[in-house]
Amino acid sequence: MNKFFDQNGEWHWFTGGLFVSILAMVTYVLFEALSYKSYPFGITAGYGFVAALFRHLFSSLSVNPVIHKFATVPAAFVEFFMLIGVALGGYTAAKSHKNYAPEVIPAVWEKYHGKNVWKRFLAVIFGGFFLGWGAALGSGCTTGNILQGWAHLSLGSIVAGASFFVTGIITAKLLYPKIGGEK
Repeated sequence: MNKFFDQNGEWHWFTGGLFVSILAMVTYVLFEALSYKSYPFGITAGYGFVAALFRHLFSSLSVNPVIHKFATVPAAFVEFFMLIGVALGGYTAAKSHKNYAPEVIPAVWEKYHGKNVWKRFLAVIFGGFFLGWGAALGSGCTTGNILQGWAHLSLGSIVAGASFFVTGIITAKLLYPKIGGEK
């Protein structure tokens, strides 16, 4: 067994943590060089940059100060490419793993909620809406709050991150009341 991977061929927790720590330091230095202030690692501003691309089509977006900020802050442009990188990286990692098998309805979802694709789709849309709303309320996404905020010992990020975990556990218990996803 390689010391960077576990017996399943997946990254060891220490390897993943080391890479995330290095990424956090590099992006912090990069964002500090690009912005007028220190700017923590995250991807929320990437979504703001995408919204800013549409500011010329919708008059209400063009006068919105938050959208204007995302259109002018260079770090938002970098986070836009991080969004693309997250998608490409996830896809590449999935395809490189020998056990990769795409599924529309995961087995654990099917066990508790059936095979209805529309029910799954609505749950994802509903959950995504609340995830975005929570990111707005928490002044950043889980990535920025936990990976950077906790590293800086930010009390707001620690509270936000703890609430992410607690809410995730409650949601998992509501969606999947029994332990395990076997059929």
